[in-house]
Amino acid sequence: MVRKAVILAAGSASRMQENLEKYISNDQELAAVRRGEKMAASFSRFPFLDYQILNLLHAGLEKINLVIRRDDSYLIEHYDRVARSVFPEATLSYSFQEFPDGTAHAVLAAEGFVGDERFLVLNGDNNYSTSTIRMLTGSPEECSAMVAFDFKGFHRQTRKKLKSFAVVKVKDARLVQIVEKSQNPRRYKTSGTVQAGQNGQIAVKNRLLVSMNLWCLKAGILDACRSVEQHAPRKEGKAGEFELPDAVKLYLETGNEILVYLACEDVLDLTRAEDIRLVESGIREKLKERITELEKRYSLRSATRSSSD
Repeated sequence: MVRKAVILAAGSASRMQENLEKYISNDQELAAVRRGEKMAASFSRFPFLDYQILNLLHAGLEKINLVIRRDDSYLIEHYDRVARSVFPEATLSYSFQEFPDGTAHAVLAAEGFVGDERFLVLNGDNNYSTSTIRMLTGSPEECSAMVAFDFKGFHRQTRKKLKSFAVVKVKDARLVQIVEKSQNPRRYKTSGTVQAGQNGQIAVKNRLLVSMNLWCLKAGILDACRSVEQHAPRKEGKAGEFELPDAVKLYLETGNEILVYLACEDVLDLTRAEDIRLVESGIREKLKERITELEKRYSLRSATRSSSD
């Protein structure tokens, strides 16, 4: 059983800065997102990251590590203040990525937390359902695994970002290729078998499958993250990064396997400022139970504090 989850939340939020004031009115939240702490943006009064922490807890993961920057003061102050009372069943800790230089180095920053155990890796600016996370927590102990998302299941606004995602190809329910930010991603449609939850395998034909950075990885991935080369700059004036998909390629080349599970559902994706409205409506429509639960958890915290005063 997987016990640990690493949430990657140390990015610079550079793509979210344009027209940000149009979507965030709270000065404290706005300042935090301006600094790069995009998961500080609140939805139905709660930080975006709260919803993912709840999903992880409902999937049975109680050791949660946030990979952030040392100056991410909003997130640190928030969770230092509320974590023990709002999420008492969780052990929440931090790892620090000194520079926002890519997801491979973000995973490597959590090496002390991971130890020699299998662990989940997920993006802090996405929201994955508990049922999807459970695919990975129930995966076989002897291998790594990932979730591939059927592109057709995404909201039309999310589908517009296809070139910013990684596409994958599978064979015999194993990952054989991952291509990050292709200019022609549709050429990587795949046919083969994929894992369908815990109920065996199903065949897919000519399907476009996307990685949204939801993995269950053995500790051996850390060696690949340590060895990965810096990717060539994707934009002029911006440094290349050390990317997790490149580390995954190294991991596969050294004889490791990654089992591929299929999900066909939307993933709330907080990349740009205009995503805020879509995420807000998605949370209200799909995560009503999580909103209610967070209201109860924060209310209980307030009641407990009042009684101790």
